[in-house]
Amino acid sequence: MFQLRTASLTTRPRELVERGKVCFSDESTFEILQNKAQFVLRRRGEKFHADCVVQTVKHPTKIMIWSVISGKGTEHLYMLEEWFPNGESYILMQDGAPCHTARSIKAFLAEQNIPLLDWPGNSPEMNTTENVWELMKKEVAIKM
Repeated sequence: MFQLRTASLTTRPRELVERGKVCFSDESTFEILQNKAQFVLRRRGEKFHADCVVQTVKHPTKIMIWSVISGKGTEHLYMLEEWFPNGESYILMQDGAPCHTARSIKAFLAEQNIPLLDWPGNSPEMNTTENVWELMKKEVAIKM
């Protein structure tokens, strides 16, 4: 069995964040081909006329993206080992999503000696990545 360690909060969480010691992680799903709400005005008898039909995607392609943000900024996933050398000096903050609480993930974090900051339930406003997702989704919607 493994034991997951949580960060000792002798230092207040806000101070840890300000010093860049906390890495916020989160994931979000993006639709590649979004169905935009479109209305078509037509006259009687034009129901299936080509100019009066809007194609939609029944099952749009989606991708899941995972990010980590710290006081150092953002990086690529392949930098994970460099950012968490044996858990040294960094504390990971993640929500309670099933992909974060899976046994395999807990085992990996324990193996790597990566400490976790306790996360209050239902508090997405504490994770700075939520703001980034919102901005990114707006940009993706504009470009699609």
